[in-house]
Amino acid sequence: MGKAFTKEERQEVQERLRRIGLRLLAENGIKNISIRQLTGEAGIAQGGFYTFYKDKDDFVEDLFLLRVKEKTDLMYENRESTVADPRGFIVNLIYNEGMHLKKNKAFVNSESDTIRFFRDNKSEKSGDLYREFLKKMIGYWEENGYKINCDIEKMLSVGSAAGMLFVNSELIGEEHFPEIYKVFCEAETDMFFKCREVK
Repeated sequence: MGKAFTKEERQEVQERLRRIGLRLLAENGIKNISIRQLTGEAGIAQGGFYTFYKDKDDFVEDLFLLRVKEKTDLMYENRESTVADPRGFIVNLIYNEGMHLKKNKAFVNSESDTIRFFRDNKSEKSGDLYREFLKKMIGYWEENGYKINCDIEKMLSVGSAAGMLFVNSELIGEEHFPEIYKVFCEAETDMFFKCREVK
């Protein structure tokens, strides 16, 4: 039987697991995250992992949700910098998030571990976080003199479409991919996000 953690210990150990997990995810990818290495570095028994998560997929989903929440919270804190160009913010959000995942080799091919994970787990939680974030940003822009017409569900689907571009980026050619992906981000944003100043 694993050690019983106090509430404070639970919070501290879970935070340690998450931080170590984020590092291991970036270094080794989803497939190579080892519960043994994770718990060893966190200083808990391997069985203690299951006090916090039902399995590795549950843990990996928690890591993705944590990253999405941290990023969207930070962007919302810095929302004043977006008020001059909401459209540009949306284009750059899609572009930068995609290029970040590409740089970190989340998308290697159509059978990449990241694609497989999201296909098999079908979690809507990250979509919920982005959905709420977009609603808050649209509210902020409208309070600051813009009329926004945004199909949020279609904007969220743009991320899935972008993933298909990334898994086939070698067919496009690495030297051309960033420019082509930027054009994709602009075109998709202009289709589903209309913004005009009404001040």
